[in-house]
Amino acid sequence: MSIKFSSLTFGFIFGLSSLIVAKSSQAALINFSSWNLAGDVEITSLGEVDLSTNALQNDDSPSPDSNFNFSNLPAIDTATLESNLGLPSQSLEPDHNNFVFAFEGSGLENQYTFTEETTLSFNWTFLTNDETRNLSGFDFDDYAFIALNDQIQTLAITNSSISTLIPSSTNFSRQVSGSYTQTFSPGTYSIAWGVVDVGSFDQTSALTVNNAQLFPFNQPIPEPNSLFSLLVPLGFFAVSFLHRR
Repeated sequence: MSIKFSSLTFGFIFGLSSLIVAKSSQAALINFSSWNLAGDVEITSLGEVDLSTNALQNDDSPSPDSNFNFSNLPAIDTATLESNLGLPSQSLEPDHNNFVFAFEGSGLENQYTFTEETTLSFNWTFLTNDETRNLSGFDFDDYAFIALNDQIQTLAITNSSISTLIPSSTNFSRQVSGSYTQTFSPGTYSIAWGVVDVGSFDQTSALTVNNAQLFPFNQPIPEPNSLFSLLVPLGFFAVSFLHRR
């Protein structure tokens, strides 16, 4: 009888822990391996990806491209990037009518169908070797963006009036970081990230995304430490109970 009861105890504890894990698993880090990648894009882990404007053409001479290119693949021209990300032609040009062009860049895109309200959240860092400069009307403000169903939202730009960049401890000169949250109604959506070189081909800029995840709206995300703190006492209870039996 004691063995049978102990088995039930273990079953109860295992079932409870499984429920906790199942509940937390509703918040999932994004697996970028199934996404459409274009240009210099490197998937570093679940929920993490790095991309740059480096085209492996001595973009930051005399510094080697390897200091700024993540995947050893070159950035691509903007027209090709727009096509790969499913964006309208010239949509990445800051001001096409006034000859302010985005020359090259990298990005990634995927489509999701949500059956319930779903939240996307992530942290990002924009890195650049470019300076805020304007020569005879030419704009050189590289920028990073997220595009949701063709609607482009700028995350950061080298123009300090939009985002204040600080000296970077990486190979890049300057950086700025932030976080982003967007909730989607049920439906099908295209989600894309990208970074582009504006006004020239030289001086690399980059975007790093981390902790990118999708989860049901208003669904709290258990912290790993909190989950561990719940399971450990249950484990001690089981061991203590069996020892007494």
